[in-house]
Amino acid sequence: MASAFAVPPSPPAITPLLAPDRANGAAIRAALAYMVVGLGTFLLLGLLGLLMRLDQGGLIVIPPAWFYRIMTLHGAGMVATILLAALGGLAAAVSATTRLKARVLWIALILHLIGTGFVILTTLVGGFGAGWTVLYPLPSHGDIWPLSAAIAMYVGYLFIALGLLVYCLHMLYALARAHGGLANVLALRYLFSFGRDTRSALPRPPELIAAVISIDGIAAATSGVVYLIPMFAHAAGVTSVNALFAKNAVLLFGHTMANLSIYVTAGLVYAALPTFTGRPWRTTWAVVCAWDLIIILMLANYSHHLYADFAQPLGLQLLAELGSYAVALPSFIVTVVGALTLIYRSAIRWTVAPTLLMLGIWGWVLGGIGAVLDATIPVNQVMHNTMWVPAHFHTYYLLGAVAFAWGYLFYMVRELTADRDARMVRVAAWLYGIGGAGFILMLFVAGGHSVPRRYAVHLPQWQVYARIAVPFVLLLALGLAWFSWDLGTRFRAAWRGTQSAESKP
Repeated sequence: MASAFAVPPSPPAITPLLAPDRANGAAIRAALAYMVVGLGTFLLLGLLGLLMRLDQGGLIVIPPAWFYRIMTLHGAGMVATILLAALGGLAAAVSATTRLKARVLWIALILHLIGTGFVILTTLVGGFGAGWTVLYPLPSHGDIWPLSAAIAMYVGYLFIALGLLVYCLHMLYALARAHGGLANVLALRYLFSFGRDTRSALPRPPELIAAVISIDGIAAATSGVVYLIPMFAHAAGVTSVNALFAKNAVLLFGHTMANLSIYVTAGLVYAALPTFTGRPWRTTWAVVCAWDLIIILMLANYSHHLYADFAQPLGLQLLAELGSYAVALPSFIVTVVGALTLIYRSAIRWTVAPTLLMLGIWGWVLGGIGAVLDATIPVNQVMHNTMWVPAHFHTYYLLGAVAFAWGYLFYMVRELTADRDARMVRVAAWLYGIGGAGFILMLFVAGGHSVPRRYAVHLPQWQVYARIAVPFVLLLALGLAWFSWDLGTRFRAAWRGTQSAESKP
């Protein structure tokens, strides 16, 4: 008799990045393009973040109109570009066992880049500065930017949503086809039998996570389109829009996009860490349960941004509270404990990639704790419009998702070139961690002292926190420049390495 939580038989070997039995080089090349474009854009947008800190510290003066344009581009761009890099890494991990069409991946990338181009133009040229949330009715009623700038922002978001939709639909179709149906990809039979039904092989964790992310990605992209269609009609003077509907729709879109980045990059840890520990990350019942729950929980907690909206239905407020707590439990506990279990007594060599992956684990946890605190209604009423919010967000984004993405890119380059990291590059990982931690700590301290967020001009007594943060940001920038230089010297060899996975005539 099978015991509960038994694991179905599966190949114990660790799946290599390049599939030895079929071609996946074209998909790997597309994945590399996703990661390089995403992380390269992240570097440029990070410079905008440095400018805002210098301004808030009183070290330079940026006109308020320009500050809000920079803030809008920084916020919207960071969410989109890190998600792009994360989706590239996930495509690489999945392509080792599932046939993905490189042409579809390139189409999704082009759509995403078109959308990003519109966002850049409308902020830097058109003067749009309503924030990444583009909350109705401010975009189309701004006194500083023309209506055309708001429409361009909507068009940019539309193309980004379409790119995400194309990617997720293709990923879900490819996974379902490879595993004989969506239920098998999600391991529902195994889940609902509490681990007793072990008749069929389970998907690898990256495949399970890719299916979960694709479902929520389709929901996020759809909510974005649902939001944008009436926005276009309103801009054309055809109809008015219910403000509460607009806020719910755009936050379901934007908040889920941000969460997708975090959870996709966590999936990269499942794909890469076993290579460094020499131990496979098996698809246990706990892993299946945790990630299948994410399908619901990720979509349930967006409305904690609407606690201050008295007209919001009480049920959605309660759902946001419960979802914000519950979403942290399955994924965080399973992923963190699983990673530590793989590392324990594994004789792992702490090269750049595993160092960044482990840094991401702790950034993910600490940022999540800050997020759960902010999602608690009594705390939210006091802290939500302070620097506490960018503090927790930057923690699980900069020290979590971004660290995961950089770590996975180092892993990909190592696998494709069979080249070890230079010993001194490990110092860059420490510079990144120390610089990021110091920068974020000052955001938390400022939030604890009720320094408001989204203010272009800070009072003198607020400026000290930004001034202390600036040296840490420069340290962080040094680490990122070091990463970029090292990867840049090996990228051509990595690109050529994808040809080893091409099919033979």
